[in-house]
Amino acid sequence: MEFKDFLQLKKSEILELWINKFWEDFGESAYYFKKEIDPFTNPFGYHIRECFEKVLNSLCGDINWEEMEETLQKLAQIRAVQESLPSKASKMFLILKGIIRDRIGEEILNKFGISHLLDLEDRINAFMLRYFDFYQSFRERLYELKVEEFKRNNYLLLKRAGLINESSEFTLKDEAIQHKKH
Repeated sequence: MEFKDFLQLKKSEILELWINKFWEDFGESAYYFKKEIDPFTNPFGYHIRECFEKVLNSLCGDINWEEMEETLQKLAQIRAVQESLPSKASKMFLILKGIIRDRIGEEILNKFGISHLLDLEDRINAFMLRYFDFYQSFRERLYELKVEEFKRNNYLLLKRAGLINESSEFTLKDEAIQHKKH
């Protein structure tokens, strides 16, 4: 049996363990997210499962980096909205590595040798690093949106209070351009 075939046999078991472990951090709402995987009634749970399946498919076969980047980007976008700590948002990849070591690590070592286990962990590390890049860019974008909203709200409040008159009025975009020049 080839290594890829072995991983394919173990994929569904690993997926279920990974998803269950992932949802443990969500407390009582985890039951709903795990149970309901309809894309319309539970898009969050659906997309997590879909992304996890694609990650495992890439681990078990050849990596198509275009597809993986799309998957990792979607996963990072979801997690960037939920988690403020990068360590908590990327913990899911460490969980996957732990599950693989605990469930099939010994079997991989005995049947295929340490090089296959290390290669598998290197793939997970590569996914985690690329995911982290996406996560960080989404967190930065969220921060920028919050700052712009704050500026917009303050401007409107000052205008309503009569502290800004029509002749001194300029847009936030103009203010940002002025700020970048200095």
